[in-house]
Amino acid sequence: MKIFLLAFILLTASPLSAENTDFTGWMTQENLDNYFDVLNNSEKHSTYFDPGKRITTAEGRWNKNKIEYRVKIGDTPKHKKSWWFWWINQSLEEFTQKIKKHEKSEFQLIYAQSFITPDGSSHYQGVWYKEDEKISK
Repeated sequence: MKIFLLAFILLTASPLSAENTDFTGWMTQENLDNYFDVLNNSEKHSTYFDPGKRITTAEGRWNKNKIEYRVKIGDTPKHKKSWWFWWINQSLEEFTQKIKKHEKSEFQLIYAQSFITPDGSSHYQGVWYKEDEKISK
């Protein structure tokens, strides 16, 4: 039953994230972490994403005997409060738990993707998004 639910979710995730921005290059998880460290100027409590940027898409793949990831970064809507989460390299169980958890907080899964490694394990990526009412100017 979980497989059918997951297939449905992967096929019906909103294309809200398909903005006209380019993907980063493919990179290992360590290199992706380093990429975000550079964007954040190596500051733990400062983030590149605070002034209106967000992850819109996260994808993974198996390539040349290693797992690689890439993301798209887009703008958050102006004059609206918004929140987002993204997760990579999740098992089916972890992914399903995050779907349930974020739905309780009214987050919408806007992008989902998965791939299978040669050992048969599945790896899931997802981006969740939520907007609130307009912020007064």
